[in-house]
Amino acid sequence: MFLLSIIHLVLGFVVSNYQFIATYWGYGILLYGILHIIRYKNRFEEASIFSAYIVGLEVILRTVGASVLWEFGKYASILLFITGILVEGAKHLRINTLSVLYILCLLPSIYLIPDNGFNQFRMAVSGNLSGPLCLFFSFLYFRRKIFQSYHLINLFKALILPICSQIGLIIARAPSYNNLTFSSEANFHLSAGYGPNQVSTLLGVGIIIIGITKIFEMKIYTYNIYDYIFASVSIGLALLTFARGGVLAPLFAIFVAIIISLRFKKENIKVTKYMYLILIILALSYFASILTQGLIESRYMALADMGVGQGPLTGRTKIMAIDLNIFMNNPIMGVGPGAAHHLRYEYGYGAAVAAHSEFTRMLAEHGIFGLISIFSITALSIFEYYKRDKTNKVLLACFSTFSLLTMFHSAFRIALAGYIYGLSYIILKINRK
Repeated sequence: MFLLSIIHLVLGFVVSNYQFIATYWGYGILLYGILHIIRYKNRFEEASIFSAYIVGLEVILRTVGASVLWEFGKYASILLFITGILVEGAKHLRINTLSVLYILCLLPSIYLIPDNGFNQFRMAVSGNLSGPLCLFFSFLYFRRKIFQSYHLINLFKALILPICSQIGLIIARAPSYNNLTFSSEANFHLSAGYGPNQVSTLLGVGIIIIGITKIFEMKIYTYNIYDYIFASVSIGLALLTFARGGVLAPLFAIFVAIIISLRFKKENIKVTKYMYLILIILALSYFASILTQGLIESRYMALADMGVGQGPLTGRTKIMAIDLNIFMNNPIMGVGPGAAHHLRYEYGYGAAVAAHSEFTRMLAEHGIFGLISIFSITALSIFEYYKRDKTNKVLLACFSTFSLLTMFHSAFRIALAGYIYGLSYIILKINRK
């Protein structure tokens, strides 16, 4: 695993200047994954492993401008899940009423999409419904699937590798130390020139992976020190993107997992080793504050000001408020998928802009059906939580919290939120020697 991580780190440097390699990389992994799943009948959960790799790779492909579909990560993971389900004969498929309600309630408003040609229709559906579809198929594939410890570790390894490439890409494109500047805004220079929110979300998954493995006494690398090095680099770079959601969502999710695991400390769950992770987070926060001359503290403290309602609404909070106004004016079916993008200008934002919160987007564009859909997805996590044993309560709470928070601050910009949401519904069996 260490050698593979180094290779992927180097790949990040390579694709920084040769985007055609990233194109072959993306399509090559998808094709190889499908053939591998078919050949081995998904015996070792290859569908989940290859889809994990691709949802991690998605941000890299977008960053370097690879010649793949913009929603490649979502479509590719859906295709891999369907392939896995079909070769297994759907024997593990567990359809749930709330999950079906979630996706069905997002379909009626498709009728409201203007008749401006097939291409416009396709873009509206793809840009706004591919994310929910990815979540739905991820849920169908993972729900109540029995995962042994090594299954989850292999999946985590597949997700870590493209994160290593993203780290290499960031380092390759980062300015020299003398030219490094910070402001109170999100930092594109330390996110390889792509959206800091999405980049920090991908890096933030590293916190989830290492945190969960420490809670359950698993190891990604042969030596624990490598786990902590990976976590340190991921957290450090995520902080320096100045994108708060990608840091706070995984930290809060791990905090939830720790609190729940403390209740079950007499079971197989240990809670000592993640103390190192807490110390790493505190140390990195301190050094980030020094490096940015306190600007990162101001960036995070601004959240407290928004929380108490100080100052005018700006940025994503204003978008969310506008979405609620659109919902109030169109409460039944909303305005249709993608229509709120331009309406936000008319409602006073100052420009046509995409939603940052999936939940307010669903209200604005799907109306009362969107509200039912939101209820379905949140209620599903709550109901399932009480059906799980102690170990799987920790897993479900951590993953679903991360996914829902990511959808709240970053909508379905990338496939990762939907993938992790589905993953939270596995049944993990921890094998102890």
